[in-house]
Amino acid sequence: MKFPYDILDKNSRSFPTLRFPNSTSRGGVELPRLLFEYQDRHSVFENLKIFCQHSWHRDALFGLYSPIERTRLSYTLNRKAQVIPAYPFIYLWTSCLWEENLKRLKKDIKRISFREIRDPKLEINTELHDRREDLASLRDGLTETSTWAPPSVRSYFRCLAPDLVRDPIEHLKHLAMAAAELQGFLMETFQLFMSSISVQDSRLSLEQSRLSIEQARRGSRLTLLAFVYVPLSFVTGIFGMNIQQINSSGLNISVCLIVAAVAGFVTLLLFWLVKLYGDWNQENISISQKILSLTHRAKLEREEKMV
Repeated sequence: MKFPYDILDKNSRSFPTLRFPNSTSRGGVELPRLLFEYQDRHSVFENLKIFCQHSWHRDALFGLYSPIERTRLSYTLNRKAQVIPAYPFIYLWTSCLWEENLKRLKKDIKRISFREIRDPKLEINTELHDRREDLASLRDGLTETSTWAPPSVRSYFRCLAPDLVRDPIEHLKHLAMAAAELQGFLMETFQLFMSSISVQDSRLSLEQSRLSIEQARRGSRLTLLAFVYVPLSFVTGIFGMNIQQINSSGLNISVCLIVAAVAGFVTLLLFWLVKLYGDWNQENISISQKILSLTHRAKLEREEKMV
């Protein structure tokens, strides 16, 4: 059964529900849609396949139990009846589907918690929120189904042997308890996910620090090269090829060497002065921070004495 395209909200995980009027609530009992199946359709055939996977469900359908007939609000044995009544069958079917959805949710949440979370990605956050929404819907469905179940359903299953078939209403309550435990496990998974993200961020920060240190080392090597080549570039820019030893014109090469030595000394002096200024400025900043810290501490002590 496929839903009309116009009634589906693509930005929400809430879908139309299929209900039977076999409940004390006016809304009826919900036949849950199987999770992780097609989202735009409700397959009754797939639901029946899940139901028939349990052997004792097939036994309940095909008459291995004593036939029972309904009398007002309860059931009594009837040797002529050959099939399970509608109300008990629907609630037995519904509890089976809720159990299947809980198993699928538990399996998927454990997959995320034990596997995907080892290499956390932002898409995992979306998956966890989707599982949280599915689990909340499942808990609401379990509570609604068990709360508004007709009294005749329990009376029917009381007539059967308890070791052969279980009461679906009691089973729904056990599923609600298991869903609450799964909710706690999901919250722990959220915390582990945030911790894994923090660890991953720390690794990235450490890698960025290593890259920064490596870039600083390369910068210092370039500075040393600049200390050698800047004076030479300055000298060659002034004299060019006008040297007696090269083209028999201009100044002697000794003059060029003297100018290069002076330029190198000036460059070294400038580097040293810049370093001294940086150290002095850093020291002044640290002293200012210490003074501000001491002033703030003294102010707090005065306020404590006044109190």
